Amino acid sequence: LTALCTAAKQRNITVWVIAFGTTLTPLLSNCANSGKAFQANNTAELNAAFSNIASQIAKLRVSK
Repeated sequence: LTALCTAAKQRNITVWVIAFGTTLTPLLSNCANSGKAFQANNTAELNAAFSNIASQIAKLRVSK
């Protein structure tokens, strides 16, 4: 998992992680880009995490 996360980040791919119903381990936290790791213990927290991710994605713009 670490190698895949590192490879994605090296290609400028943003990695988000949501630990749903489990602990947000250091492995998962380190996989995600800074500020992009969430822990959700229930449906409300899961929805909040996805809303947070959606708001961050909405701010992205494609440029060349």
